Amino acid sequence: MSVLKNKVLIGVIVVFIGVVGISMSIRPLYRGPISDHFDGSRFYYKETNTILDMVKWLREMETVPWPDWIEDPPQPKPEESVGKGELKITFINHATVLIQMDSINILTDPIWSERAGPISWLGTKRVRAPGIAFEELPKIDVVLISHDHYDHLDLRTLNKLIEEHDPQILVGLGVKSVIGSRRSSNITELDWWQDYSLPANEMKFTFVPARHSSGRFILGGNRTLWGGFVIEGSEGNVYFAGDTAYDEFLHLIKERFEDFRLTILPIGSYEKRWYMMNQHMNPDDAVKAHLLLESNQSAGMHFATFIEHPEQTIDAHEKDLAEALKKYNLTEEKFWILSFGEGRYVP
Repeated sequence: MSVLKNKVLIGVIVVFIGVVGISMSIRPLYRGPISDHFDGSRFYYKETNTILDMVKWLREMETVPWPDWIEDPPQPKPEESVGKGELKITFINHATVLIQMDSINILTDPIWSERAGPISWLGTKRVRAPGIAFEELPKIDVVLISHDHYDHLDLRTLNKLIEEHDPQILVGLGVKSVIGSRRSSNITELDWWQDYSLPANEMKFTFVPARHSSGRFILGGNRTLWGGFVIEGSEGNVYFAGDTAYDEFLHLIKERFEDFRLTILPIGSYEKRWYMMNQHMNPDDAVKAHLLLESNQSAGMHFATFIEHPEQTIDAHEKDLAEALKKYNLTEEKFWILSFGEGRYVP
């Protein structure tokens, strides 16, 4: 094919993606009553970054080199399940965590794709393989989706999970429209503080607030609701924070729930701080959240997987977490950074 034809083809693809993006950004994804975090068309939480802030951030961005690829040592295949009262966490990659508790297997924000983006060859590229191969997953009972950003809602991975595991999928308001209701009949949308209980099981899932945003295109953001999940088990609660900044909503979670056996908190993609402080915790924030929630055990996530605006080195979260733990007089045993694919039982 000639160079001219190649350029024309690329131009057509770019225009097509642009048209599709604009059209998808205009249509509403959720219709419902106005609330303290929904104005009738968009969701919100306090002040947020503006388009001008984003332009400034992109203009000032100072990225640092990341490795092209990291080969992690192999880890043991996860158990098929754990017994009543037991709790095990396996870190897979990014915000994908396997939570096994009370004979139920839960997967958070699953992504096994090579890129986090709208199509297989467009998007942020990963620098390491998922710590557990998709084929080595045990039967997945529940999938939790914190929000619809591409690195958290990966439709290619979700399709495979639906085909092979047919899990119950819990999402925020409007996200069902992004996934497509025809993909699965087991998709349940939740507003903040709404809960879902598994049939014939004592386990309950509550969708809780977060300080973040949503949207799969530059235009048309915040048409779906983002959040975290509190999982109430037989021997304590688990909090999966999703993507979030540190803010006062954590006090509300603490007021409603006690006995946090495990909190799973984001500790990456936190620079430049003036911009990311409204979107992502840094390790210092995560340790403060651990203390505020009086968590028995915390584990980090959302780090060192995809080359997303890397304004900190690939291992900066490790150094910054160690400094934060020292600052607040905590031992490293209270806040784990698991290796990719590593699983541990939680006391």
